[in-house]
Amino acid sequence: MPKDLRSFIEANEDLILRVPKTVKRDHLSTLIVQANRPVVFDNIEGYPGWRVADLFFRDRVAQAAVLGTTPDKVTTVLAERLAMPPREPMLVNDAPHKEIVLTGDEVDLRDIPGFQHGGRDPGPGIIVMSICREPDGGAVNFSFTRISPFEARRGTMLIASSPHQRAIYEMWEAQNEPMPMACVIGTHPAYEIMASYSVPDHLDKFGELELVGNLIDERIEMVPCESIPLEVPAHAELVIEGYVLPHERRDDGPGPSQALYYVPGVTQQPVFEADTATMRKDPILRQHNTLMYSDHQPLISLPHEGLLLARLKDMGHDVREVIYVPWGGTLTCVVQMIPKTEGEVRNVLTTVLGERWPNCKLAIAVDDNIDVTSAEDLVWSISTRVDAAVDTFVIPNAKGHPIDPTARQTGDSPRDVVFTKWGIDATRPPLQHPESRARFERTLPPHDGAVDLKDFLA
Repeated sequence: MPKDLRSFIEANEDLILRVPKTVKRDHLSTLIVQANRPVVFDNIEGYPGWRVADLFFRDRVAQAAVLGTTPDKVTTVLAERLAMPPREPMLVNDAPHKEIVLTGDEVDLRDIPGFQHGGRDPGPGIIVMSICREPDGGAVNFSFTRISPFEARRGTMLIASSPHQRAIYEMWEAQNEPMPMACVIGTHPAYEIMASYSVPDHLDKFGELELVGNLIDERIEMVPCESIPLEVPAHAELVIEGYVLPHERRDDGPGPSQALYYVPGVTQQPVFEADTATMRKDPILRQHNTLMYSDHQPLISLPHEGLLLARLKDMGHDVREVIYVPWGGTLTCVVQMIPKTEGEVRNVLTTVLGERWPNCKLAIAVDDNIDVTSAEDLVWSISTRVDAAVDTFVIPNAKGHPIDPTARQTGDSPRDVVFTKWGIDATRPPLQHPESRARFERTLPPHDGAVDLKDFLA
């Protein structure tokens, strides 16, 4: 049985918070923020038959469920599977999401229970995984974007979020032609990892989709669209087919970034016009709330954590974990490692800060006895193991990220910004200095880890 969103939810009922009571669409954002674990809302007021799901990547526990591993092995397993040869998807003739087919004026994007994420959002938005292809049957891009409907079949599309997608759109626009675009919602969460993957240089016909099979250990099925020359995952909940129009722009936003600010604010974005919608009879609207510490932060970073872990290990460093901590707004990367020699940590941090995506601003190195998912542990390590005059460094005027309010504009594009990057070595002295390293041994209770309090509770 092919793996899809429904089978994933069924297999992880013990992890997922189910909300059976009816909720207002306008309350979804604040309720998702409070959930702190994978959540499914079973009843949305005014939208009979629809369900809304979120937070499948909230933390390492949730990510482990997606990859079928344990929380401590998420990045290692992901790195291994991303390095495997791609598996070309298989084409099929039909799909569950074609139970209902809407065409032309039957399509109304406002009938989908998308919601406002931040209080200043101009209206509801729909987070989708979008598929487009270069003209003349060239490369495919699979990435995340947002549709903000302003009419029944038309909405602004946040193409600026994907450089490759933007480049493909510019090819179509140069030919004065609309770009076919398929917007996919509600697949097995493993697809979402690849929709967040930004460096698919070695992939071919189906782009990032060719690696999904490695993540779920089966060849994925793709089905032709009804009205446009593209193929989409067969086991989706909803697919919206249409075109991104050339030479037409409208105000888009403001919308909250992963750094939790309305920066860069209102931008000019292309217009998407829906032609056809196919969906299941009782669709699950998989959304990504962009506020607080939701999927918006870890999902953007997750595939790159795996790549960075593999790269640092290949360089000979004893790295145990790499994580862009959610509360760092995708700007702070923590590397858990055991330093062997003087200067090694500085080299690791410089490598992290030099990565082109997600464009790290702050890199922190900690030892293997620090829980990288704990802000308490991280602050303790910085407070007790860092001499700021020796263990920190800055790189001024480095390539920045437009989501950071401290970034300084240097050109016409919102992405033409610089900021100061910095590194913090919060590790103990390296193994080559065992006496100095011993001074930083953490005090723990006797028999630490041998017993668990919950085993003594009624």
